[in-house]
Amino acid sequence: MEPLFLSLAMTKPNLNFYLYRMAFAVVHGAKRLIPAALISHRLDLGGKFVIGITTYIERYDYYFKPLYKSLSILFPEVPIVVAVNGFPDQQKQRKYLERLQSELCDVCPPHHTFVLHDRPRGLTTLWNEMLQVAEHRPLWILNDDLSVDSWLRRWAEKFDWSCARLTLLNDTWSHFIIAPEVVAEAGIFEISFPGIGFEDMDYTARLGLLAINIANVPCPYLHHSNHQPQATSFDEISERTWGKYTSANEDCFYRLWVRSSDGTGVYIKQIRDFVKPLQPLSFVPLSSLRPLEIRKCMAFPDR
Repeated sequence: MEPLFLSLAMTKPNLNFYLYRMAFAVVHGAKRLIPAALISHRLDLGGKFVIGITTYIERYDYYFKPLYKSLSILFPEVPIVVAVNGFPDQQKQRKYLERLQSELCDVCPPHHTFVLHDRPRGLTTLWNEMLQVAEHRPLWILNDDLSVDSWLRRWAEKFDWSCARLTLLNDTWSHFIIAPEVVAEAGIFEISFPGIGFEDMDYTARLGLLAINIANVPCPYLHHSNHQPQATSFDEISERTWGKYTSANEDCFYRLWVRSSDGTGVYIKQIRDFVKPLQPLSFVPLSSLRPLEIRKCMAFPDR
């Protein structure tokens, strides 16, 4: 009997852990089923933060539009800025922008902003434009291939926005929060990246050099589809790497940084190595960017 007793005693912590995980899953699963109409707004979040979404033509109907409408219902008082990337096929892009304008821009509330591009721009350009709109407020950047649960409202009401520096949600740059204090200290996102990918590693390294910590907070009410598009905005200017990223961005990263396998520098988990800057880096202030001309909730930087 003694060996059996000892075996049961040793497995009890594991049992408690699995019971906790099961209870956690049940609770959050139940919250996910609550309709948005039943989620009361306990706090005014209007001045707390700005929601930013990047998107492009291939994700309009199935991903972006449902996400935008969900967020507009859950956070009616919160400013939303949408940075819409361009596309090589200009005729197709023109029709897409006309449709987006008629369906969303023309009927959006005055505290929503759409930055509409004709030609493809690097993701960091879109991020920086959203930082311009957010100004002195934290910016909550979201990928367009997300779905959200109604309980996200409660999560946002409990989150301490005043203490957010740079915070990843669910340990991914697909959704993160960046505070204006971080931008003031570390500068804007590197503008030389022409496509998508590696810009998160670049900013991670820059923050590491400045000893700025990147936090990570779980948010079970965001669900990333990790959509692999057939066509991106950058396929005509660059090959792909790592599946959906732009090889030109990889080249740009290694023009700025060199691997440092001796254990010095900043550790980048995606490449499982340390990096150092090849030359002194410039930290570009947000004020150096050309101001956006926003009229009737829209800006057209390429025109």
